[in-house]
Amino acid sequence: MTAPVSLTVPVSVTVSAGIAVSAKSTSSTPGDHVGVFNLTTDGGTNNASLNVVSINTAFSACEVSGHESGHGTLKISHVNPGPGPTSDANAAAVSIDLQAGNAGSTAAQGIFLKSTTGGTAGKIINYVDSTGVTIFALLPDGSLLLRPLAAPPAGTDAGLKLCNVNGTLGVVDSTGAFTPLT
Repeated sequence: MTAPVSLTVPVSVTVSAGIAVSAKSTSSTPGDHVGVFNLTTDGGTNNASLNVVSINTAFSACEVSGHESGHGTLKISHVNPGPGPTSDANAAAVSIDLQAGNAGSTAAQGIFLKSTTGGTAGKIINYVDSTGVTIFALLPDGSLLLRPLAAPPAGTDAGLKLCNVNGTLGVVDSTGAFTPLT
């Protein structure tokens, strides 16, 4: 008989070569997963369900690949924890922190997209709202698609807004004034 596993002792695996942990599933049952990490306690200002750390400067800390035909290789879902519709106003589905480390600065790129095997005919970036309307898209030829607006949006002190108003590309300043680009 095997003794019960203590929930207070972490699992630690050390190898000098090869793969430390490998898991494989052949299940096709909906909802089955090869691995699940679930942090089931709220709180803790920097407690993560999964933390991937690498000091190998020669390669990526994490590699994800998939063969999907109608879903993303990596799916990230942010869920508002409530209680109100703006309870998560300072949250992000993806947060990138470019750190200087011991160098005092960094020249790392925040987001880098590249096709190593021949490019794509699909949209590079595509934002579609919950009703299926494309708000904006970066197309494979480098052009930017902006949804046409019936009227200029309100201005903001944060800067200029580039927008498509009834088929005319222009900018909206902090006062809400629309200036067509010619």
